[in-house]
Amino acid sequence: MSSSTRGPAKARAHATSDGARSSSTSSRRSTAAADRRVAAGAVLALDIGGTRCLAAVADSSGALGASQRLSTPRASDAEELFGAIASLCERTIGDRGRVITAIGVGCGGPMREGLVSPLHIPAWRDFPLRARLAERFGIPCVVDNDAKAMALGEWWLGAGRSSRAMLGMVVSTGVGGGLVIAGQLVDGATGNAGHVGHVIAFPDGPECDCGAHGCVEAVASGSAIARRYGGDVAAEVVAARARARDPRAGQLFDEAGTALGRGIAAAAALCDLDRVVIGGGVALGAWDLLRPPLAAELAGAARLQFVRDLDVRPAELGERAGLLGAAALALGLGRVLAPP
Repeated sequence: MSSSTRGPAKARAHATSDGARSSSTSSRRSTAAADRRVAAGAVLALDIGGTRCLAAVADSSGALGASQRLSTPRASDAEELFGAIASLCERTIGDRGRVITAIGVGCGGPMREGLVSPLHIPAWRDFPLRARLAERFGIPCVVDNDAKAMALGEWWLGAGRSSRAMLGMVVSTGVGGGLVIAGQLVDGATGNAGHVGHVIAFPDGPECDCGAHGCVEAVASGSAIARRYGGDVAAEVVAARARARDPRAGQLFDEAGTALGRGIAAAAALCDLDRVVIGGGVALGAWDLLRPPLAAELAGAARLQFVRDLDVRPAELGERAGLLGAAALALGLGRVLAPP
């Protein structure tokens, strides 16, 4: 696995020669300038995850206005959850509703024909998110998998630039993926291509939320790591304990990295990838723990040269990747045909 010096801390779009200029004042000025640019005509980008939702207005260059955040409601009622998401969108648009031309949404899967059934949002099962947002705001709406949106965002403006065949992975509450090949986001027959989190890594492993055993997600996701460790602690706490030489915590992250390596090796052999970009809070927060077993597994499992030489690197855009990917969906980037 080749390494890269381009990490998530290097946000080149905002880099300056004077580190002191990245103060809160400079940040506010940058956001205000972006707000002025996107006010001329833009799209609404929405990233719906299992733990948090983000929304921002974006223009065709990828400039993002100020984003709004919402902890994903634990509501059991589908309409209550939709109401919270719609309110988030309304706060983000503000008084710019006349110039918002489309909505792009990245949401957990699986999904089909605009109906979403996120594994980590049980209130929505076959919920018509695309139709409901289009009806509520009176503009076109594109809904796709959140991991596919992250992949598209990183390919457009992040660590995936110049890649010809890229897998983007999100390791967070769950594990998802998206493929961008020859400049096009791959949908598959039903729009669900890229679910690398449901490759079987350990056939006798723990049960996954999908019902199978030993999926990458059942071993490497933040929720799986926390659940397997026990004691009602978050994956971040388990990571800290692994660094402090807690043997159980270290074992769990070794297994998580191995599972990711196996999933990547399978995807690379199938799709002839030249790059894998890994994002999500769990991966980026514990890259030091995940990378060694991931690299070892990839080196051991990959017998074909084109898999052994695969470039695997951390995502650059952080949580902006999902928003930028959602904006790209609304703008029609990375598409020959609209998603199913």
